[in-house]
Amino acid sequence: MARRFSRLPPLNTLLVFEAAGRHLNFSAAAAELGMTQPAVSHRVSFLEARLGLPLFRRLHRGVVLTPAGAQLLDAVSQGLTTIHDAATALRRHGGPKILHVFTDYGFAAWWLIPRLGRWSERAPEVEVQLVTAQRQVDLRQAQADVAVWFGDGAWRASRIVQWFPETVYPVCSPEFARRHPVPDAAALGNQRLLHVADVDPPLWMSWSDWFAAQGVPMGARTHDLIFNNYQLVLQAALLGQGIALGWRPLIDDLVRNRQLICLSQSPMRTERGYYIVEPPGRGQDQVVADFHRWLIEERAAAAQFPA
Repeated sequence: MARRFSRLPPLNTLLVFEAAGRHLNFSAAAAELGMTQPAVSHRVSFLEARLGLPLFRRLHRGVVLTPAGAQLLDAVSQGLTTIHDAATALRRHGGPKILHVFTDYGFAAWWLIPRLGRWSERAPEVEVQLVTAQRQVDLRQAQADVAVWFGDGAWRASRIVQWFPETVYPVCSPEFARRHPVPDAAALGNQRLLHVADVDPPLWMSWSDWFAAQGVPMGARTHDLIFNNYQLVLQAALLGQGIALGWRPLIDDLVRNRQLICLSQSPMRTERGYYIVEPPGRGQDQVVADFHRWLIEERAAAAQFPA
C-alpha cells in the first residue's frame, strides 16, 4: 500500500498549494497558514519541479492558475474535503461532542452569547466552539458544523433556513434622546449618526438606505462616527454617542431593558435577514439538528418586541 502512494508529493506541500490556489495570492495563503510569503513560494516551486510543469502564472499582483494548476487544485480540494469529512464523522462518534458555530461579531456578542447558558443546560455534553467573522467564509474550508449568517440566503449549503428577516429601527440611549429630541425622520438627519463601515457588495441596510426609504434627504455628514463592526456601533449608542440603526433580534434585550429606545414605531424590513446555514455535502447530525431546533425555539420566545 505504501508503494502505491510513494510518488505522491508531500501532504504539507499540497496543503500550501491548495491555500495558494484558493486565494490566488501567496501572501494571503501565507497569512492563513502562519508562514512567510517566500516559504509559500518555495513550496509551490518545489511542487512544480516535482511535477515538471508550472501550476501558476505569476502576475504583478497575485497569481493565476494554469490549466494544470486548476486540474490539480480541483483534485486536491476534493481529496482534502473527503479526509476532513471522514475525520469529522469519526470525531462525532468518539470523544467529546464539539459543535463549531460560525457567525458575525454582532450576533455573537448581543444575542448568542447571552443565551449560550440555556443551550449548555439543554446539551451539557456538547462543547461549543464559537468563531466570528465580519463576512461570510467557506464553511467547509472553515470546518464549521453550522452558521448563523446575515445576507440574502444565496449560498451553497446543504440546508438554509431564514431565521429572522432584516428588521431595523433607529435607536439611541434614553439620555441621548432627552438631550436631542427627534420629532420626525427629517430631524433625525440633523443628529450624529453611527455607521457600520460600508462593504462591497453591500450586505445590510445603511443610513442612506433608511433615509431614502423615508423620502427625506440625509444631508451632509460632518460629525458622524463610523466603525468597522456592529458590536462597536451598539456600544457607542449605549454610551450616548449618537443614533444607530438597530437590527432585531440583536437589540431586543437592550430595548427590553430600556438601555436603548426606538425612535420609530415602524421598522424598515427587507428580503435579507439572518439564516441558519449548514455546510454543503454533510449528512444528518443530531447535535446540529438539536442546535437548529433550539435557535428556532429561542426566536419564538423573543417574538414579542417592546418597541
